Amino acid sequence: MKFYVDPESLKSKKSRVLFKRLAGKYGSYEVIYREHPRKYHSNFLPTIIKVDGDKELIRLLKKAKIKVSKKPVPALVDVKIIADLIHEFKVKTKPIGVDKNKEYIIYAPAGGKILCDDPGVALFLIRNERVVWIESRNLDLTPLLAEIPSIPMKSISPKLISDLALAFSRITIGDRYVEGIQRILTEGLATEAEELTKEEELTVVSPEEKLVKELVDWGVIKFSVGELYPRAFIDVSGTPLKCQWFAVLFGLLSDYDYVVVNGVKWNSKLASFLRSNLIWVGNAPDKYFDFIIKDSRIHYKVNVLDREVEITEEFIPFHKLLEKC
Repeated sequence: MKFYVDPESLKSKKSRVLFKRLAGKYGSYEVIYREHPRKYHSNFLPTIIKVDGDKELIRLLKKAKIKVSKKPVPALVDVKIIADLIHEFKVKTKPIGVDKNKEYIIYAPAGGKILCDDPGVALFLIRNERVVWIESRNLDLTPLLAEIPSIPMKSISPKLISDLALAFSRITIGDRYVEGIQRILTEGLATEAEELTKEEELTVVSPEEKLVKELVDWGVIKFSVGELYPRAFIDVSGTPLKCQWFAVLFGLLSDYDYVVVNGVKWNSKLASFLRSNLIWVGNAPDKYFDFIIKDSRIHYKVNVLDREVEITEEFIPFHKLLEKC
């Protein structure tokens, strides 16, 4: 059956959360709104909320103190409330905390490209996921993820090596070295017997050899087989930035379902390699990301008519609640 909800009873965030979850589970709803003819009311739009559901839904809404009616209940509604009512994340969501009054659970997007400032929140977003975490702040992840001490080049596909060579050359010494980097990543560096002697110091070592040798010397890669665990982390804390960026590119170009990057300094050349299901923990330009989670707030934008409305949702992270227990 069709009935209507009084928009005035949905002014609080808690009431909207209850309404959306109940209507979504037991029926459906439509927010019907239009531009106000008078410009000075531009932030308030004439709105009707129509619901399709059974008597059980009506009973539950009334129990939640949400007013229902057989006839339309028009009202002038703030565009931010409309934006909140019509918005649904197009990616899967996961619980990451509770609202500041501890009355209901807050869900955050767990897909797309996410910029975050809290590794504790990132850990909740990747629960039960196949993930590689690139760590640069000495965070101890061993209780939750298996460490890949060095990326085993003999255990990754030729396609991934080719992609890595192109991306790594592009953000470091230039595209013209891509073939050389790909060859070395595939075949390895020269053995000790083949290396230059001290008497041959005038011989020039190629830029690509020097670059890849740095990765080996810092233990970021090894030219042997190894385990690529389904829930893994690579610790690049204290290594040069080029080494950290190589590990980041490995994550971004790999077939892991999720990639988390914690604390690596942003490089604008990485922007073209960003992928979905990425959580970047640290500083980076907002414009490259679909969702922002900072200062225990989720920020996202919703289109209402011809305007873009920003929604901010404050929460208390689960891990901070657990710290108080």
